Amino acid sequence: MVAIGGCSMPVEREIAPPATYLGHVIKSPADTRDYRHLTLDSGLKVLLISDPDTDKAAAAVDVGVGSYNDPDNRLGLAHFLEHMLFLGNKKYPEVDGYFQYIKANGGSANAYTADVRTNYFFDINSDKLQPALDQLAQFFVSPTLDPSYVDRERHAVDSEYQLHTREDGWRLLTALNATSNPEHPKSRFSIGNLETLNNEDGQSLWKDLKAFYDRYYVAENIGVVVYGKESTDTLEKWGRASFKGLPAHQSPDTAIGVTPYTSKELGVRINVVPLKETRVLSLNFPMESVYPYYKKKPLGYLARLLGYEGKGSLHSLLKEQGLIDSLAAYSSDVPNEYSEFAVRMELTPKGLDKVDEISAMVFDYLDLIRREGLLKRLYDESHDIAQLGFRFQEDRSPQQTVSALAARMHYLPAENILDANYLYEQYDPELIGQFLDKMTPENLRQVVIAQGLETDKVEPYFDTHYSVRPLNAALVKRLNTPKRQAGLTIPAPNTFIANDFEMRHKDASVKEPRHIVHKPGIDVWSMTDTSFTMPRANVRIKLTTPAASDSPESIVLLQLYRALLSRSLNEYGYPAKEAGLYYSIAAGREGMMISLAGYQDKQSTLLKDILAGVEQFNPDKQAFLQERAQLIRGLKNKAFQPPYRLGMDALNQVIYRNYPDDETLLKAAESVTFESLVGYVRAFFNTGHIEMLVHGNHSQQEAQALARMVEATLMKKAGERYSDPYNLLTDQSRVYELNVKHNDSVFIAYYQRPETDNHERARYALLGRLLATPFFNSLRTEQQLGYVVLAGARPVEKHPGMIFVVQSPKLDPLGLEARVDTFLKQQKDRMAKLTEEELKQYQQGLMGDLLKRDANLDERGSRFWQAINSQETFDNREKIAEEISKMTVADMQQALATLLEGKGRLVVRSFGEGHQQAKKDLVDDTVCHDLSCFNDLPRGR
Repeated sequence: MVAIGGCSMPVEREIAPPATYLGHVIKSPADTRDYRHLTLDSGLKVLLISDPDTDKAAAAVDVGVGSYNDPDNRLGLAHFLEHMLFLGNKKYPEVDGYFQYIKANGGSANAYTADVRTNYFFDINSDKLQPALDQLAQFFVSPTLDPSYVDRERHAVDSEYQLHTREDGWRLLTALNATSNPEHPKSRFSIGNLETLNNEDGQSLWKDLKAFYDRYYVAENIGVVVYGKESTDTLEKWGRASFKGLPAHQSPDTAIGVTPYTSKELGVRINVVPLKETRVLSLNFPMESVYPYYKKKPLGYLARLLGYEGKGSLHSLLKEQGLIDSLAAYSSDVPNEYSEFAVRMELTPKGLDKVDEISAMVFDYLDLIRREGLLKRLYDESHDIAQLGFRFQEDRSPQQTVSALAARMHYLPAENILDANYLYEQYDPELIGQFLDKMTPENLRQVVIAQGLETDKVEPYFDTHYSVRPLNAALVKRLNTPKRQAGLTIPAPNTFIANDFEMRHKDASVKEPRHIVHKPGIDVWSMTDTSFTMPRANVRIKLTTPAASDSPESIVLLQLYRALLSRSLNEYGYPAKEAGLYYSIAAGREGMMISLAGYQDKQSTLLKDILAGVEQFNPDKQAFLQERAQLIRGLKNKAFQPPYRLGMDALNQVIYRNYPDDETLLKAAESVTFESLVGYVRAFFNTGHIEMLVHGNHSQQEAQALARMVEATLMKKAGERYSDPYNLLTDQSRVYELNVKHNDSVFIAYYQRPETDNHERARYALLGRLLATPFFNSLRTEQQLGYVVLAGARPVEKHPGMIFVVQSPKLDPLGLEARVDTFLKQQKDRMAKLTEEELKQYQQGLMGDLLKRDANLDERGSRFWQAINSQETFDNREKIAEEISKMTVADMQQALATLLEGKGRLVVRSFGEGHQQAKKDLVDDTVCHDLSCFNDLPRGR
C-alpha cells in the first residue's frame, strides 16, 4: 500500500542433521518454530505453531467437504455455505465485524471451496491473534446462517458465477468435467447460481443449507492450524476455548465410491472450443490415488522426466520442430479417490495440425522411459534436491503456512505434515512401472483445445462447445507401436546441485545494502546477509534505457528479444532451476532485468553463461516468427479478461506515458520484422545505466566480482538512469470510457494527490484502511451490486491516492458512480464520530504491516530492491510508519474532505452489454475514448 566495504572470509558452520523430531512432527533443521499436533476429545485435529519472533499471527480451518458433496439438486451449496459463514454468529453477530477487525489490525482474510475441502484463513498483527481466532472459530461453533441474508448471498454467488462466464479457465474446466462419468460429482457444475440455489418458497434453500452444515461441519471433519508468537501451551489453551462447543457427532463418510471415468470416457479425443485464441493438447491418464505412496513419489519421478526441458528432452524436440510453445507434466490427486497425470502442451498453429503426431512422440518418449529411464541415479538426484530443499527450507508467510498445512491435516500423519512434499524415501522401479503401465492408449483422454474444432455438445452453464469421440484407429495403432526418435534422451546428471553451504562472514552492524560501486553508467549495492542461515543469495540486475519504450515498436521488440534470449538459454539453464538455482529475464518499459535466486553456489557460473548468451545472441528467424505469433495471441486474448482487470490496465495506460493500449501494441507486433529485431538488439546496449543488488550469502568480494562481469558485458557506453514518465492529474477530473464486451459494467474512480511527502503518503494509506471494509460491506454485502468490490490506497510512484472499484451485472457505470459518491458522503458522518482510540487500532494495524519482519531472504531482498528502484532510503518505511503514528482524527477528516472535492480524479468505466441503453442516452462531450485525450496532462518526476 505504501511504496517504500571490506574483505569477508567464509567461516565453518556445523550442518544440522537432515530432520529433527519434535512433538512427533518432523521439521526442517532450519525451522526454529515449535510444533504441537493434537486431536481433541471432540475429534478436532489441531496443529499449533509457536514462533516467538513473528509479527504476524495466522490461523486456518479446513473442513473436509467441498463441491463434490453438493446434493444433486443443490449444486454450489458448499460454496454458498462458505459465503454464509462470514455473515455473523451468535457471539459476534455484526455482519462485517470479522473483516473489520482483521483489516483494522493489519490483516487479511479469505476462504475457498475446493472439490473435497473448504478452507478458511486469516492473518493479523501478532498481538491480536486470540480475538481473531475466537471470531473465526465461531463460524463453526455458532453460525447464525441468518435467513435474511440467504437471498442476498445467493445473488453474490451468482455474481461470482457471472464474473467467470467469459473466463476460459472456468469454461474449459467445466466442459472437461462434463466429459467425465455422469455418476461422479466431478461431472457437475460447482460454483452455484440463482437457478441451482433456487429459493422461490423462501425456505427450502436455508433448510438445505442448515442440513448441509449440520451433517459435514463437525469436529471430526475439521482441521485447525494456529500460528502465533505465544507458546504452544498458550495456543492450545486458546484453541480449546475458542472451538469448545463445536458439533462433535460422528463425521459422515465422504468417500465418493465411484470412478471418475468409465470405459466410455477413456480412449477418447475431446475437443473443446475456447473464447480466447488458445491452442492446447493435453494427454491425460487417470489412475489410482497416488496419496498412499507420498513417501516414494512415483508420479513425481515420471513428471520430472516428461517435463524436463534440458538437452535431449521431449520439450526441446517438439519446440525445435516448431510444434509447441511450452510443455508441462504434472499429476493431480484427490486423496484416496483418484489421481490424474497430464502432459500439457501449448501448441503452435503448425502443432495444432499435428496433434496426433505430437501425441505419438509423447508415447515414443514413454517407451524410452520404459526401456532406459527407470534409473536409481535419477531417483537419487530427486531425493538429493528435495532434501536440500527441506534442509534449507525458507519460511513462508504465516497465512500461506496455515492455509496449506490445514489442507493436509485430513490425509497426512502428524509426523509428515511438514516434510511430505520433500520425501523420496525409496527407489521402487516396480511401483513406478505400475503407474507407467497406466499410460496407454486405452487409458488416454486426448484433450484438444482450440477455436474452430468440430463439436456436437454444449456445456449449459458456460455455453462451452465440446465433443467426445473414440480415438481413431490409426492413432491407436501408432501409439501402440512406438518409434525411436533421434535426439530424445534420458536427462544427464545434474551438475548444478549445490555443495557449497559455507556461511560468509556477516558484519552484524550492517543493516542495509552498501553502495559499493558508484560511477557513470553503473551503481551496485551489496549486503552479505546470513541472518536466515541460508546458503542462498539474490542477484538483481537492471539495465535502464529510453530505447526500452521510446515507441510501441520498441516495447514489442524488447519483449521479443527477452523471449528469444530466454529460449536460447533454456536447455542450459533448466537443470539449474531444477536444482534450486533460479534465473529469469524480464522486460519492461524502463529496460531489461536479469534476476538470480537460490543457492549461491554456482551462481557466478550461471551468471557468466547468461551474460555470454547475451553477448553471443544469434536469433533464428523461425523462432522469431513463433515468439511473435505467441505475443500477438497474448495481446488479442487480453480482451477476454474481466472488465475490472481491463479497467485497471487502462488506468495504468492513462497514468504512464509509455504504456500504449493493446490495439497499438498489436499493430506494432504485427509490423515488426526479423531484420528490425536484429537491428534493435545491436543498438539496445549502446547506451544505458545498470543498477545491481547482490544480497545474501555472497561476500563483498564475490559481489564485486559479479559486478565486474556484468559491467564488462552489458555496459557499452555509460548513460543516465532512465525512469518511466507518468502523468499528473493535478486538480482535474477526467473520464475514460472503454468498450468491453461483457455483461457486467465496471466503474473505477482513482484519486491522485499532488504531494509526495511521507506525511501525505501516510495520511492516504491510513484513509484507505478506514474505508476498505465499509465500502465492501455497503456495496457488495448490503447492496449486492456485484462480486468485485474493492477500495483502498493506490499510490503511484510517490504520489498518494485512493481507488474505488465495482464490477456489476446490476447497474450501469452512472448508477455505480452515484452509489460510490453516496458512500463517500456518508463517511463524513462516520469520520465525525471516529474517536482517537478507534483510529489508533487502524494506525497500529497499518504500522504492523509496514514494519513486519521479513519472512525470508527473498522478501527482504525485494524490499531493498524496491527502495533502489524508487530511489528512496532503505529505512523509508520506518519514516512513513512514524508519520502514521502521528495521524489524528482531524487528519482523516481533512483527507476525506479533500477526496470529496473531486480534484485529481480519473474515472475509468465501461457499459456492460445489458446497460447499452444508458450509454445511448448519455450525452457527454468531455468523455475520452482514446489515450491521446490525455496528452495535455503535465508530466510527473
